[in-house]
Amino acid sequence: MALAALSVGCADLPMGNPDGGRRDAGRDTGTGQDGAPTPVPPPAPPGLMCDVAATYVYAVDGDNQLLQFDPAARRFTLIGRLSCPTQAPGATPFSMGVSRDATAWILYSSGELFRVNTANAACSATSYRAGQMGFRLFGMGYSSSTAGGTDEQLHIAGDSRGPSGGGTPLLGTLNVSTMSVAQTSTTALPGWPELTGTGNAELWGFFPQGTPSVRQIDKRSGATTRSIPVTGLDARSTRAWAFAFWGGRFYVFVLAGSQTSTDVWQVDPRDNSATRILQNTGYTIVGAGVSTCAPIMIPG
Repeated sequence: MALAALSVGCADLPMGNPDGGRRDAGRDTGTGQDGAPTPVPPPAPPGLMCDVAATYVYAVDGDNQLLQFDPAARRFTLIGRLSCPTQAPGATPFSMGVSRDATAWILYSSGELFRVNTANAACSATSYRAGQMGFRLFGMGYSSSTAGGTDEQLHIAGDSRGPSGGGTPLLGTLNVSTMSVAQTSTTALPGWPELTGTGNAELWGFFPQGTPSVRQIDKRSGATTRSIPVTGLDARSTRAWAFAFWGGRFYVFVLAGSQTSTDVWQVDPRDNSATRILQNTGYTIVGAGVSTCAPIMIPG
């Protein structure tokens, strides 16, 4: 999510690469352009029947660039630039989820939802109608319905006004087959999160408001059942954030304060540690997504 001041998901930021196209550590300006091999993740857990493309972390920035993020190599690779047929001039990406077939579902600041091919960034419109059940802007992430299962749901967290509108974000689900929304919680969430799920049927959110934290969320009630502070992250004046799980750890993408581009933090739930692994990536990341095919744990 990208925000204005303390808004979320889509940005009131000057768009465009803030570094003018230079390469920073952890950044690859194009797939294969520097001769680096395409990162290959560990195989998916047995029985999950996943294509390798569905095991990657994907991200989208405020300049409509679709990216692949390799947590092991700590590097972004540019897939391509989005040309989504938005009907709202000036609309920008707000949040993203990725399904088990490696399809990215990207919500724009206009409330429009687009289907994106993660192989080439090709974008197509959907019949999704914004504002259903009061959900217009929201963070989102897929979680498996049962631990180790192949069925999954796209969970959403948001409301009609957005993170800077003073609303009360709730939890819901979005069925991308019927393009229908269902509200699943009646209790407001403790802030405006971006969501990520796991193949273990868990749902987690990154909450930048107040003391930044990664929290496990009960899918039915919306209650948070565990909280891990992102110690060292000063999220005052947060302008953009995104969130993903991979290999037993969480990855927080955040632009805050006087930063000119997104930093990446790694949060390890095994010891509750939080470490900034990339600084000034050159991108303004406003959405991230990973499917439930992503590895649940990496040995070591």
